[in-house]
Amino acid sequence: MNKQAFTFLTLFSLILVLSIYYIMLPSSETENVTTTASTITQLQEELDQKRDEIIAENNEIIAQESSTTEAINEALETISETKSLSEKEKDIVTMILELGYEEAYVEIDNKTIKVTIKKGDALASDASTVIKEILNLMGNEYQVEVKFISD
Repeated sequence: MNKQAFTFLTLFSLILVLSIYYIMLPSSETENVTTTASTITQLQEELDQKRDEIIAENNEIIAQESSTTEAINEALETISETKSLSEKEKDIVTMILELGYEEAYVEIDNKTIKVTIKKGDALASDASTVIKEILNLMGNEYQVEVKFISD
C-alpha cells in the first residue's frame, strides 16, 4: 500500500470516528426555558438549530457504512459551507455591534445578507451605514437587506 492511500485511509478513519463521537454526544438543550428571549435572540436560536440539524444530517451520511465516497465528500463540503456561513454571520454581527448597536441578527441566504438590528428610532442613514460596512467586509457579491426593530 502506498503512502497516499495509507494517509487517506487514516484521515478518513479519523473523520469517521469523530463524526460518530459527535453524533453520540448528549444534547445540551434545556427543555424548560422560563425567561422570554428577545426577537433577535429567538431568530438566532432558530438559525443555530437549523444549522446544527444540517451538520447532524451530514454527519449521519458520513457515519453510514453504505455511503459512497461521493456522498461523503458532498456531506463534508456541506458541513464546511455551513460552518463558513456561520463564521461570516458572526463576523458581521461583531462588526455591527462595534458600530454601537445593541443587538443584531444576521442570516446569509444564497447571495443575500439579511440583517435585523435592534434600534427604536432608526434612520435611513443608519441602514446606509450598515450596508456600506457589510459590503466593505464581505465584498459586492452580496445583496444586503437591513431591518430595524424595537423589541
